[in-house]
Amino acid sequence: MQEDPLVVPAKQLPTYLDRDGARLTHYDALDVTSGTYQSLDAPGGFGIVEIFRFPDFVKAFGAWSTSKTETSKPFDIANGAFENHHSLHLWRGPFYVRVTGGGTPDGNEALKRLLLTVADKMPAAPGMPAVFNFFPTANRVPSSERFSAESAFGQRFLGNSFMASFGTPNNMRVDGLIIPAANKDAAAKVLEAYRQLYVRNGKLLDPVPNLGEDNFTAEDRYMGRAVAFRIDRFVIAFNGFDDRQPIVDIAAATEQRILGSIRKQLVSADERADNSDRPAQTGTPAWAQQPH
Repeated sequence: MQEDPLVVPAKQLPTYLDRDGARLTHYDALDVTSGTYQSLDAPGGFGIVEIFRFPDFVKAFGAWSTSKTETSKPFDIANGAFENHHSLHLWRGPFYVRVTGGGTPDGNEALKRLLLTVADKMPAAPGMPAVFNFFPTANRVPSSERFSAESAFGQRFLGNSFMASFGTPNNMRVDGLIIPAANKDAAAKVLEAYRQLYVRNGKLLDPVPNLGEDNFTAEDRYMGRAVAFRIDRFVIAFNGFDDRQPIVDIAAATEQRILGSIRKQLVSADERADNSDRPAQTGTPAWAQQPH
């Protein structure tokens, strides 16, 4: 290390990092600690380590995940890491670590060793945010999971979205999102705002029978096809340029995973509350029951 680390508080991040600093404030970054290192093996080799600290691991995951590009290459460090041409990016518990540098003969390998030294001192998160368990695993694009606090599908009202991408039988890509809204009314407003976007710019198609508590499908030549629905306080939407049916299939698989999780929670809650010998009643609402 060439000099003492520099600590920049949250309010100064936009000045310190310009647009990237403004982006990180959406994830409630607390501060960043930056240190500059010089290579002992290669004259001119250097590395800059930036440790961004967040209030929880979900926000840290979001800042890290939205730094990915189509050309980013994942590599194996918990909780998750990827490399770009001259930078490495690590999500580790409530931290997002970025290492930039160059001038070393082994390329990013020296930077990886530096990153590992930093990561070993940090506590790891138990795993990805639990919302991702609602997405089906079949045909999910590896390392496509991300959390966007700012916007999704180009719309700010779809912010705070947990997102993942999927392949279809037609070799097309479909992007999906799940928004855990504050309550049912808030979720209904988000779904209606997304519906009105297609009413103004495209056209609505027939809704999908028995998909969620409310749903719509739509298409637009620029925005593609959309299948969106609401279950309780969750808004779920899928968007792509494939045929309607493959997108509906992914949406239906997501619905079943969410309903299965809700049923398990209801059964567990009733079993804890039931101190008698009678069988526990699930109390599953009508919309959450399997159709006969």
